[in-house]
Amino acid sequence: MLPRSLSVRLMLATLVALLAAAATAAAVMLLLRTSSMEDMVREELAEEAVELQQGLRIDANGAVTFDLSPEVGNVYAAMRNDAAYRLTDGGGRNVASSQDGPALQALLALPPDAAEVTVTAPDGDVHLRVADATLEHAGHTYHARIARSDRLVATLKDHASKLYLRAGSVVVVLALLTFSAVIYVIVNRMVRPLRQASRVAARVGPRNLGARLRTEGLPSEVVPLIEAFNAALERLEQGFRVQQEFLASAAHELKTPLALLQAEIELSGAPNTDLLLRDTAQMARQVHQLLHLAEVSEGHNYSFAPVLVANVIDDAVEYLSRLADQRGVDVLVTREGTSHPPVDADAGALFVLVKNLLENAVHHAPPGSMVRIVATPDRFHVRDAGPGVHDAERALLFRRFWRGNARESNGAGLGLAICMEICLSHGWSITLAPADGTPGACFIVATGGSPQGTCR
Repeated sequence: MLPRSLSVRLMLATLVALLAAAATAAAVMLLLRTSSMEDMVREELAEEAVELQQGLRIDANGAVTFDLSPEVGNVYAAMRNDAAYRLTDGGGRNVASSQDGPALQALLALPPDAAEVTVTAPDGDVHLRVADATLEHAGHTYHARIARSDRLVATLKDHASKLYLRAGSVVVVLALLTFSAVIYVIVNRMVRPLRQASRVAARVGPRNLGARLRTEGLPSEVVPLIEAFNAALERLEQGFRVQQEFLASAAHELKTPLALLQAEIELSGAPNTDLLLRDTAQMARQVHQLLHLAEVSEGHNYSFAPVLVANVIDDAVEYLSRLADQRGVDVLVTREGTSHPPVDADAGALFVLVKNLLENAVHHAPPGSMVRIVATPDRFHVRDAGPGVHDAERALLFRRFWRGNARESNGAGLGLAICMEICLSHGWSITLAPADGTPGACFIVATGGSPQGTCR
């Protein structure tokens, strides 16, 4: 199975291609080097003729010598049974030869037209092959006869093959390591724009649908995909904006008729005035919450500035003091910590956040109980003494239009959803604290630091 990473796929494909090319080259070289003993000896004799030509020297007295490389000279000196050469002038006179030995003696006794001979040596018979070559030097022409044994050529070729194999293996390993490092750097630079586009795409959400992915530096094969994604974001943003504008417009247009209807009911003197007023008040509250939800869902509606959270909490408590008195609930505000620095927030949205949490707590708190608000430098929490939240309902708390007990609740199920939208827009977190055996529910808003915390 192929890896999911595009970088790894590109590297593997390149390495496979390199290995295939190396294997093909090795196979071709193996085929070229696979030849008969006769061919190998012939190649060796031809090379020796070149060595003799290059090493031929003639001094001022006309004496002929050979200045051979140590590798070639040592073979003639040490392998007298397997290698020999003889140089004659135009008159057939011997002018130079290798050191005396069985191979040289056989070469001297060999007829001019013979191409091979077998020499009897203490370690067994040695089969020699002979080659003739004409050497030119300083206007003089010489005739060289060179003898090489099959076993010497085979030994040298085998030794050379092992050396080539070892050296080639080291070179291949170093080349692969270097190639892998270069490919790794190149591939990572190639896919860097893709990673950047992925990070931008991961940050796209309902509050920043205006973000678009850039196509600069991307491979041409990926550009159509990015453009299609940007087009989809454009359509999604347009649809979301139309939906939010419709929601806000509908809520705004309903406020005036509801106010007129409530005034007409109050002046009509109908026997069921209280019931009608309660219904219209509930409708007005739901419309007001819909308008709030539409406003807090749009990021451009926020105006951020340094705000003291404790002051906003005091304003919300004062705003809901009449509701708390009507329900017989006391509200206690506690500040912990020596310093409460301001936070960067929209003051109006923060007020709605605190008001909704406090209003929710007051509605669920039994008469005669207390709602506590504790503010610390990086968070605040609101705790009531009501029935609490069942474990099965925790995942549904912040869902729009969800109500825990629809029959007893007068709300629209939007208060906590509005709180969640405000926190997300500010980069804060809001959670329901785990049950600790104490009656009631506790909502924690973390304006900085870890979202986890406890209620006291």
